[in-house]
Amino acid sequence: MNLTKLILSAAVYAASSMTSAIAVADTDPATFQAEKDRHIANILERIRIDQKNLSCVQNAQDHTALKACVETDKQDNSAPEPKAETPPNADKKAQKSVKNNKQK
Repeated sequence: MNLTKLILSAAVYAASSMTSAIAVADTDPATFQAEKDRHIANILERIRIDQKNLSCVQNAQDHTALKACVETDKQDNSAPEPKAETPPNADKKAQKSVKNNKQK
């Protein structure tokens, strides 16, 4: 995976992650902030994983090492999206608000 593809995939991921944060923008400010913080934490975790993979690829000295990096990257990308902690009621309020906005 080259650097351009890595940056592009991070940008696409960030954009797609923020769409639900935008949908929650009309809700309670505390709920919005909790949702925003959760998305930021998820993006930062994804970037951490991508930086780890980039470092692995840059340090690979032969095809075997590069193949190991690719396998590790596949495992990291197949893992479920990391979930940051949110206040217990934040998700319920956000879901209710999104439902109400869709009904309008």
